[in-house]
Amino acid sequence: MRAAIANAPGRSSAAARAAQVCALTLATVLGCRPQGSAVAPSHGDGARADDVDALPSFADERGGESTVERFKVELGDAPVRGNPDAPVTIVMFSDFECGFCRQGYMNLRELERRYDGRVRIAYKAFPLDFHSAALPTAIAARTAQSQGKFWDFHDRLFSDRQIDLERLFDYARDAGMDTEALARDLDGLAWGPEVRRDMRQARRLGVNSTPTFFINGRVISGAQPIEEMSAIVDQELELAAAWIADGVPKEQLYQHAIADGFTAVQFTQRRGLDPDGVFVVPLGKSPSLGPATAPVTIVVFGDFECPFCARGNLVMNRLRQRYGDKLRIVYKHNPLPFHSHAFVAARAAAAADAQGKFWAFHDALYETGAKFDEATLIGIAKTIGLDMKRFKKDIASSSHDRVVDDDLALGAMLGVSGTPAYFVNGRPVEGALPELHFRLLIEEELDRAAALTAKGIAPGELYDALCRTPIE
Repeated sequence: MRAAIANAPGRSSAAARAAQVCALTLATVLGCRPQGSAVAPSHGDGARADDVDALPSFADERGGESTVERFKVELGDAPVRGNPDAPVTIVMFSDFECGFCRQGYMNLRELERRYDGRVRIAYKAFPLDFHSAALPTAIAARTAQSQGKFWDFHDRLFSDRQIDLERLFDYARDAGMDTEALARDLDGLAWGPEVRRDMRQARRLGVNSTPTFFINGRVISGAQPIEEMSAIVDQELELAAAWIADGVPKEQLYQHAIADGFTAVQFTQRRGLDPDGVFVVPLGKSPSLGPATAPVTIVVFGDFECPFCARGNLVMNRLRQRYGDKLRIVYKHNPLPFHSHAFVAARAAAAADAQGKFWAFHDALYETGAKFDEATLIGIAKTIGLDMKRFKKDIASSSHDRVVDDDLALGAMLGVSGTPAYFVNGRPVEGALPELHFRLLIEEELDRAAALTAKGIAPGELYDALCRTPIE
């Protein structure tokens, strides 16, 4: 896998509810895939390690070749600690549940001590999918920032060797935070979009693990020895002195250092769907639940014999209960070839749809937990009141295969390689992710929909417009 590099300019009831939100991250990220295919985690699957040799060298100011590569890591609204005019800025993409991040944090504290006033530290969130506490803790850290307590909370978290969700509010109290406000923020995912923005920036820069540091834009992956980091800081201090001598103002040193840095790693071959892409996913005549004017549409590519799809369906049901008419669910068939009853189940669901009872059939079939046979399909059809003569004829023939085949072709065109797969207003989600992940994405999409509505897009046109609007 190679890449091209883009270079463009006492707990309250509220606390208890928030703890329930946090607990939603405990589910494992899983899905069904054809034998031999790779499951691509959202953090990049090590792709950057394969691509680093493809990065070109920079020419230094004296015209010679340098092996230094820099990335343009904009700070944005990241919390920053230290002298604002420090000649060296270190950005750490971090996961509070990562033991290596704790070691990286200790290295940063040592660098702050060694280079007093000459190094400043910036934090960016990159919670990994397989760390159950990482995402809610990253959201809590944003609440801490809003209360002016970020670094107190940050340092308190890293003072323990392991993050404990049950003690999250204790950490907040230790940092002097308003825990009632924290509970409200967690319950409403108030800072979720900001965390997801950090994650998108990380993926764009090729970050796939934690900790990852950028020292004036120069990347270091992992908790490397302190002397290795110190050596780069020394080099950057020498360069900064030369830039100051050339007339660069001290307050502009960081922007000068990263000005010509790479802004993105663009993979020429990607494992799985781009989590930051937006795809045009036509709905056609597929069965749907919810109003056509809903600001958020989730297209589900499912396989009734996939146990992870059954798990994902439970999440979809909870989301419908939470968001009501703000959410529309559309179902597409993606029966996998190694599931012996998957295609006939898709046929049966299409036959039920032809009789106006798709969702009743869909719900009853998923209630089996992906454990069924043809006799089960017949039994469900009888229970929901289908015309049995017509139904039996349909599932024994190819009369509705065109519906299933068209969905399979669309999935293949989009790059769907396993189940479940979802497109939230065109934004892909692969695997049976916890409800919290979908809620964060939905909250972002509600904001995107509101922005387009403010520009005059009619409710019935929102879905098409959102699928054609790239993520900022």
